[in-house]
Amino acid sequence: MKKDRDQRQFFKDLGATAEQTVEEVRGVEENYFSMMQKTMIPLPWIADLNAKMQSYAEQHLAAALEFAHKLSLAKDFQDLARIQAEFFQNRMQSLGEQTKDLAEAYTKSVASALKGSFSLLSKPGDVI
Repeated sequence: MKKDRDQRQFFKDLGATAEQTVEEVRGVEENYFSMMQKTMIPLPWIADLNAKMQSYAEQHLAAALEFAHKLSLAKDFQDLARIQAEFFQNRMQSLGEQTKDLAEAYTKSVASALKGSFSLLSKPGDVI
């Protein structure tokens, strides 16, 4: 009985520590993106990519908080392993989707920037 109580307390403490760590990382992330926005060249395509990256970071932090909460509810090490495997699988799927989305957005941004650059260099009536 005492072993079960100790194990439950261990998982509660583990979850609380993880939640505190995620909150500290959230503060660093917010400061980072605030600094990035202040120092970025005011080009719309850079701002769009920065907004996407910030959105992805917020999604990852929210998932990490949920993971920390689930850890605190783990009943035993087998449950912990299941929660961790689910979290890892979910993050890998999310990263794949975000990578694809970011690559598409980056490609569109570069194409738009290049098109804008070439239009500045061309004369009226030139074919680009």
